[in-house]
Amino acid sequence: MPQFLTMEIQDYDELCVLWNKTPGITLSAADSRESIEAYLKRNPGQSFICRHQGKLIGSVLCGNDGRRAFLYHMAVEAEFCGQGIGSQLLIKAIEAQAARHIDKCALFVLKENDSAISFWQHAGFMPVREAVTMAKNLS
Repeated sequence: MPQFLTMEIQDYDELCVLWNKTPGITLSAADSRESIEAYLKRNPGQSFICRHQGKLIGSVLCGNDGRRAFLYHMAVEAEFCGQGIGSQLLIKAIEAQAARHIDKCALFVLKENDSAISFWQHAGFMPVREAVTMAKNLS
């Protein structure tokens, strides 16, 4: 039976293994142990993992800026896809935001990641056609 838990920095090494092998997830310097630890401290109780027989099989990194929530690194081990793990992780993340009176949630999906786009649309997320994502590397 899958067990859903709050993400802790002690999960970091296992998370990196999962994230690195999940298509559509790209890691950067922003995903260093120090950065993830700081993110979890700023957003306590908002990110979740799933374990099956002790093995980490799913994750969602979630937090908010006080106005809207952002989801990152939703991942489920390939052999567990289609079993509702991702949906349960999403529900936990959304419930954590609702408890903080956050009523809007955003995420980034690589435009060629059709399976992720399908998952998010099925979950009620829609593309924001009137916006363009822009970024600048500050290092």
